[in-house]
Amino acid sequence: MTINLAPLNQKLTVRSLGEHDNRDLSDIESRLMHLGFVDGATIMVKRKAPLFQEPLLVEVRGRLIALTSDEAGLIKVEVQS
Repeated sequence: MTINLAPLNQKLTVRSLGEHDNRDLSDIESRLMHLGFVDGATIMVKRKAPLFQEPLLVEVRGRLIALTSDEAGLIKVEVQS
């Protein structure tokens, strides 16, 4: 699943970034990697805006980062057990 579909306040593990594994990173994907959205990172969706659920407030490496739904849709995660 992607971050924009993930439940609130549950620990998530980043599994991949972007739509394809074997290609050059776009500017957005590169920016997300620099912010800490890398394979294996633990993150948590803290809040979603009420109307269109955009932006999303995500905690990564102890920082809160706001993402648009397009950005969040690039980050594939799984719920930690």
